[in-house]
Amino acid sequence: MNSFDSIAVVAPRGMAFSPSKATSIDLHIHETVCWSKYREKITVCAEEIENPFDGVSFRFWQKKARIQDMMRIVEKTNPGIIVVHQHLPTATAFSRHFNNLPVCLIRHNFQKPPSNIISSITKNRQFNRLAQIGFVSECCKDDFLTHWPKVKAPKCVVLNGVDTNLWKPEPEKEKLIVFVGRMAPEKGALEAAEALVETLSKPFCKEWRGLFIVTNTDDHPDYFKQFQETIAKAGHRIELLKSISHDQVRHFMGKAAISLAPTQNREPFGRVAIEALASGATLIASARGGFVEIVEDAGILLDEPNATNIKASLEKLILDEAQRIFLSSRGLKKVSATYNLPKSAATFDKMIENTLPMLAS
Repeated sequence: MNSFDSIAVVAPRGMAFSPSKATSIDLHIHETVCWSKYREKITVCAEEIENPFDGVSFRFWQKKARIQDMMRIVEKTNPGIIVVHQHLPTATAFSRHFNNLPVCLIRHNFQKPPSNIISSITKNRQFNRLAQIGFVSECCKDDFLTHWPKVKAPKCVVLNGVDTNLWKPEPEKEKLIVFVGRMAPEKGALEAAEALVETLSKPFCKEWRGLFIVTNTDDHPDYFKQFQETIAKAGHRIELLKSISHDQVRHFMGKAAISLAPTQNREPFGRVAIEALASGATLIASARGGFVEIVEDAGILLDEPNATNIKASLEKLILDEAQRIFLSSRGLKKVSATYNLPKSAATFDKMIENTLPMLAS
């Protein structure tokens, strides 16, 4: 088998490779590298930022860097394999510039179907230049196979994961219902708020409270205003926290008895779902996209994640503690079996191992 000395893992431009500002892509990169058996060979190449993640080797390009600037940074790592996250044009440019090296791409979203014949021909050529194409979920991979049948490059799944030493239940759960996500219509915050306000008004819910942990509140101001007006109906029973740290999110998720993730669109993966399951919070989520394969029978999946259905599921769980404990236990087992970091990082390592035969002798 061919050998190599270095792997360059390339983040998209505009990301934030820092624990305080990390996107889901940054978290995926950092955690995968930290737990990979190839860790000592990997250099993360990303946009410069203050207080970057520790525990990994990295090189940074300046903000607003051109593709040529990114290439110069990667060249300094003397890579044997290059792994580009998310951005097909970047992966294509790297495959042309480093034409004697295998370049892999990891997609974190659904790839849109070709819009016309020119798009189809162009992107098929771009994808077929790649050594491997990884997807963060089976549903993303299956969707790609449906819409891009002419892509012959090998395909695999490179899972997200969570550190189960950090994401774990508190010894004593509180009667707390948590929503974590962007303040955007597709994330279902308003539906969750409407359901929670109605639920908390019931006599049997007097000891329960709600918490919304949200980001990007300026993106949809009218929607956010409607959301705020809705939760105000519950008074002090529902708290709102904005843009808190990942450590704080872990703290509250560990305390929560129930977590809500009623996204209105297909999630390509759904990191919030594995964080909830790992924290022992019984999950109510939409039966869409990556949530389906993550949750399976370890939570409640809603075909129609509207306020009425969320409210009905909440009331059932609040009234049935045994069911909450049962589903919580299943969720913990599911994460341990599939989504703990050693298991998820192994899917990245497998992609690297499948790329090794493509190295020049």
